[in-house]
Amino acid sequence: MKRLAILMTVVFCWSLSFAQQDEKAKGILEKVTEATKGYSSIQASFNYVMENKEEGIHEENKGEILLKGDMFHLNLSQLGMEIFNNGQTVWTYMKDAGEVTVAEADDEMNEMMDPSKLFTIYEQGFSYQFVEEKTIDGVPVYVIDLFPDNEEIEYSKIRIQVEKKRMLIHRAEMVGREGNNYIVVVEELKTDVPANAESFKFDSTKHPDIEVIDLR
Repeated sequence: MKRLAILMTVVFCWSLSFAQQDEKAKGILEKVTEATKGYSSIQASFNYVMENKEEGIHEENKGEILLKGDMFHLNLSQLGMEIFNNGQTVWTYMKDAGEVTVAEADDEMNEMMDPSKLFTIYEQGFSYQFVEEKTIDGVPVYVIDLFPDNEEIEYSKIRIQVEKKRMLIHRAEMVGREGNNYIVVVEELKTDVPANAESFKFDSTKHPDIEVIDLR
């Protein structure tokens, strides 16, 4: 769960928190927030990497996410995990364990792992700095560093790349204080994808023998 929480912090950190520093970075990030909130829904596939070069660790996983308002469906198929959040209830489905955990969406842990919250948390908790403009694989991007105000947090910096044309996050890298780095790269992103309420609810009828752990 700890690693998942870190993933949710990185994945789609479209508007992380800032203090009163770099005005250029602030302007870019506010445009990212505006652009992101302008869509009725967002669907993205991404590559998630955890690495520790000193220990020779390099783990890669792919994922998909569908966001609409405060609702989301996160599918980490390689890990056998899906998370559904309809704004009121969160279902965490563990395929290999044959169980689903049900909790309130406003639970503290679930809020921390909610990617929709990342659209507005930029108002507090981080300082920021514009680094450079560059072109990566033919795509012009802005590079911005974010620094947490809380020095007890296990990462020291998040570096994000913002695609200049669409003003959306293309890549985010969380630099850990103990050598563990987490990287998320958006591979494909679609906007205004049709999505109804059922897309964000776990369908128990498809899993009649599943164990239900209700924490509400």
